[in-house]
Amino acid sequence: MAYSTDFRKCVIENIEAGKTWDEVVSVFSISRDTLSRWVNLHKKKGSLEDSPRAAYKVRKIDSQALVSALEKTPDATLKELAQEFNCWPHAIHRRLKKLDITRKKNHPIRRER
Repeated sequence: MAYSTDFRKCVIENIEAGKTWDEVVSVFSISRDTLSRWVNLHKKKGSLEDSPRAAYKVRKIDSQALVSALEKTPDATLKELAQEFNCWPHAIHRRLKKLDITRKKNHPIRRER
C-alpha cells in the first residue's frame, strides 16, 4: 500500500531539518530505498505525489466477437485469429476452450491400397 503524501512530506521535512538518513529510516520505519526514491522525486518534480497509472489493457477476448470471427472464417488458424484480436494464439485457444468450441478438424486420411 502506498504511503500518503502528508507522510512523505513529513519524512522529507525531517531530512531537510538535519536528521540523518539512519534516524529517519528507524523513526518512520521505511527502507533506505524508499527514502532515496522520495528524495529524488522531491528534487526532480518538487512534489511527492505518485505519477498516475497507465490505463490497463483489456485482457478478456470478447466471446461474441470471437464466435462471429469464427463464423466468418471457420478455417482460420489460431495465429490468424490472434492477429485479428491483437493477442497471443494461446489466449484464443483458452477462450475457445472456455466456450467449449473445438478447433480440431476431422479430415479422413485416404490411403491407396
